[in-house]
Amino acid sequence: MSIYKNLFKLRHHHEVEEKVLQELFFFERSTLITLILLETIFLYILMPLIGNSIAAWYGLIVTLTLWRLYDGYDFQKNPDRHTSVMWHKKFVVKVWLTALFLSALALFVVPKLDEYYQLFVFIMLLGISAGAVKTLADDYRTAIGYLLILLVPASVEMLLLMRTDTIILAFLLILYFFTQTSIILHSYKKSIDLERKKEEISKVQAELFEKQEMLQLFFEQAPIGIFSYDKDLNIVNCNESFLTLFNLEKEKIVGTNLNDISDKRAINVIRDSLTEGLQTYIGPYDSQKGLEFWVEGKCSPIYNKEGNVIGGMGLIEDKTKEHVALQELVHLVSHDSLTSLSNRRGFDKFMGKMIRKKKHASHLSLLFYLDLNQFKYVNDSLGHTYGDKLLIAISKRLQRLMKPDINLSRLGGDEFIIVVPFVSKERDKAKKKADKYILKIQEIFAEPFVIEGIQLHLKTSIGIVIIEPNSTNIEEIVRHADISMYQAKRFGQEHISFYNTQLDLERKKIFNLQHDLVSALGSDQLELFFQPIVNIKDDSLRAAEALIRWQHPERELILPIDFIPLAIEAGVITDIGWWVLEKVCLHISQWKKNGEWKLKYVSININAKQLLKNDFVPIFLAKLKEYEVETGDIKIEITETSLIDNFELTHEVIKELKSHGVRCAIDDFGTGYSSLSYLKKLSFSVLKIDREFIHGMLNNEENITLIRTIIEIGKQFNYNIVVEGIEEEAEKALIKEMDDSLSYQGFLFSPPIPEPEFRKKFLIDEPSKCP
Repeated sequence: MSIYKNLFKLRHHHEVEEKVLQELFFFERSTLITLILLETIFLYILMPLIGNSIAAWYGLIVTLTLWRLYDGYDFQKNPDRHTSVMWHKKFVVKVWLTALFLSALALFVVPKLDEYYQLFVFIMLLGISAGAVKTLADDYRTAIGYLLILLVPASVEMLLLMRTDTIILAFLLILYFFTQTSIILHSYKKSIDLERKKEEISKVQAELFEKQEMLQLFFEQAPIGIFSYDKDLNIVNCNESFLTLFNLEKEKIVGTNLNDISDKRAINVIRDSLTEGLQTYIGPYDSQKGLEFWVEGKCSPIYNKEGNVIGGMGLIEDKTKEHVALQELVHLVSHDSLTSLSNRRGFDKFMGKMIRKKKHASHLSLLFYLDLNQFKYVNDSLGHTYGDKLLIAISKRLQRLMKPDINLSRLGGDEFIIVVPFVSKERDKAKKKADKYILKIQEIFAEPFVIEGIQLHLKTSIGIVIIEPNSTNIEEIVRHADISMYQAKRFGQEHISFYNTQLDLERKKIFNLQHDLVSALGSDQLELFFQPIVNIKDDSLRAAEALIRWQHPERELILPIDFIPLAIEAGVITDIGWWVLEKVCLHISQWKKNGEWKLKYVSININAKQLLKNDFVPIFLAKLKEYEVETGDIKIEITETSLIDNFELTHEVIKELKSHGVRCAIDDFGTGYSSLSYLKKLSFSVLKIDREFIHGMLNNEENITLIRTIIEIGKQFNYNIVVEGIEEEAEKALIKEMDDSLSYQGFLFSPPIPEPEFRKKFLIDEPSKCP
């Protein structure tokens, strides 16, 4: 059925591919000569039998054949003369015309021949058809059309002869036609399938080639080093990145055995990859030319199609920059950016390693906690640039103590820690070692630090912890060091303090006291005492100083020296300062209303933290106004140390206060480091000589000379002088001899006493003389 369908389709032209067209014309050129020869044979044999009519047939068919031959050569030389469709149409028309001319021979000549020559013509036509089928096989439509035109008329003619043999031959010819047609169609389908498979194979081959090319390009152009090696660890191949990375030449490196390279740190990874699969090496590598790298290498086996290991492949990535950057980052994270010493993280890391060592189970270690004294003064006076340079200079000096096993850290600000591991198994020997290190540290601070031509004298408070064996709580060790350092800063001799459990108890006691102080303001536990200030000549009352006391519910009366530092740490010193001012204003107001005001002023102590707040002056003046107290009724006492630490800011506040009529006094003069220029610049009215110079002055000529000098200086700047802490008549007599216009206060005349007692004793009664 399919044959008939294909035969029916012959009436429509079917365009063939360029390749098929080329093959048709190629085979045509080689077969047309043979066809002319056969046509000539027909002429030669049939001419005597038929006469000149065969000559006309011969002339037409030979002309057509030569025309076809010309087309073949023209197509070869000028394929663009016509389109493929036109070339094909010309080809088909002339082929089918040739078949028509040959079939005409069967129709018109065969009836005139005898049986022998009839058979000869049929056999010749059958042979020509067989040859044509072979030539036209690539174009099955043309081939079938050729057979149809050639064989059908011949079969009809044989049937018309009505002989048994011709009828049999006719049917055989028809059978031959259908057989050939079937073969042609089958061959065509096979060729189509073969062509399709060829295309698929070509496509797969192209894809494989492309992948192979991609793999080769990847190998050659990959941004990481790649090398391959055989089972004996001989390098088989490597890419350009590998050569560039290690500065090598391919001719010299290929064939090298990896066992022979100088740096063998990665050789086990390479060898193990052949038996254990993927292996990774991350670490240092020194190349054959002495270049140092930090590499990440991955090695894996290479298998053949049978699954056997035939070698391995390595991927090498240069991680040197990343490693250096990471090391720098680790250094930055664990080191102080200013001094390059270990920071808190670096200190914790060192301590963590130390407590994990075996010697820590039996040996004592030392920790020195250093806090610089007067460093804040340097920062405030000279600026943070000088402060930073000073810290660098101190760090360099401290590094003189360093040995490989000693750690020096800066925890921040002006605090340093030195850890000396495993000094001894015996506490006495460890203590002696600590004393030696203390002397070395003190020697470091003995010489002045010269920063841009300025000599700076600094000391340090040192807290020392003897770290017990098997101690593991680093935070606790640091806390102990911190406690001992603060103890040294407050009470230690020569600014040194060893930690002991008693310090911990004291610290906890202070913490609890500090907590109680926060609630003391609201629970009416604070009380004002007053100490009179009198003329040294006749003990006549001049003024009074308001002094705060804390009546703790569970303790004895607590003095300011014990709780004011706690108030500063707890951040309530300003609240206490305003409480004192308000209570003093209230008492002055009441005294005035009762006609009991006999004082020139009442002095109060103001902490620098409160004084330097932006709103201090307006709030201070508002309080005075609220209680109708004159600005001259209250004098503000400021310690000499507070003045020096914040001179510029303090000076501005004092000037503003003075503009409103408020006078100030320098308290504890002589304990700080103020210069004469400060005394001249500051607009004070009173200078108070600290009690430290009074105690023991009877047996100390230096103190007497110093007091006399301070008095003379104060007088030159028109200061009123008040001497604090006179407790003996002899002390008073000596001061009076120096200048009988001074004022004084002290236990000799009266200790600080509660307001009711002070009022009764000095304001209601006549307090003209010392009781």
